[in-house]
Amino acid sequence: MKKGFLIALILFSFLINPCMGAVEFPTKAIELWVGYGAGGSTDIPARALAEAASKIFGQPVVVVNKPGGGSSVMLGELKTRKPDGYTLGIIPSAGVLIAHLRKVPYHPINDFDPILQYSVYQYGLVVKADAPWKTLKDLIAYAQANPNKVKYSTAGAGSTQHLLMIQLGEVAKVKWTHIPYGSGMEAVTALLGGHVDFCPQTTEWKPHVDAGRLRLLAILNDKRMDSYPDVPTLIEQGYNLAASSAIGIVGPKGLPKDRQKLLYEAFYKGSQDTAFKNSLKQFDLPLFYRNTEEFEKFLKELYESSGKLIEKMEKK
Repeated sequence: MKKGFLIALILFSFLINPCMGAVEFPTKAIELWVGYGAGGSTDIPARALAEAASKIFGQPVVVVNKPGGGSSVMLGELKTRKPDGYTLGIIPSAGVLIAHLRKVPYHPINDFDPILQYSVYQYGLVVKADAPWKTLKDLIAYAQANPNKVKYSTAGAGSTQHLLMIQLGEVAKVKWTHIPYGSGMEAVTALLGGHVDFCPQTTEWKPHVDAGRLRLLAILNDKRMDSYPDVPTLIEQGYNLAASSAIGIVGPKGLPKDRQKLLYEAFYKGSQDTAFKNSLKQFDLPLFYRNTEEFEKFLKELYESSGKLIEKMEKK
């Protein structure tokens, strides 16, 4: 009788306070992994967003850099972590595309639960200011006349910009050599140091273009950048190509739905922070939201469409 009374009392307490007995989250620091080196267009906004989210969570959100393979090294390790919401990662477009270009230790769709997308990358093709090529047409003409002599740097093999240069090479009938680095900053530094001839990269090049050290020959997105309205896109220069991109947060597959929702709400609120918005402006990155469901749909569509494109390219 007493046992039945206790059970009834416990059940009643849950009815009047349904949150009673729920596990509080978070109760410790959350790690946000970045698959590139420190200081670039992925890392700096991630740190600002982590700082803003920390204030909302009441717990630290710590950025951990795990560069390599266009984020594939980081994502491969993230897949193996416990899906409790305490270990998250930034997934760039490259993290999806690279799965079609070489074997990686994860599946970009099946192994992760999306949280949200908060921006898109802006891409541009730059050369040194003292380079002999004044236009993209000049660069391509030189590359056509000198097969495999022209070298370019990116933030990693399998990155969006790497895939785009493969496409551009096929369309323009040129052969050039790809030199991958661990981050966009390293790729731009390689160009400044004369180790490569051009760099199709996210906007780590911006301060060097503004200072006159680099020359911007083309915008690789489908529209011109507001900061450089006189620089045409690849499409406008006769090449029907454009980079597709995304910057968002995912966790290991199997995140509890309640935690997934809490994570979305906190990072979404954090993205309203002025310091975070300023960090995006530093690289000319726009605020671009997709909620959990929209981001999941986008990643699936990107994976499927890029797979068909790469398969088509390989058959040629």
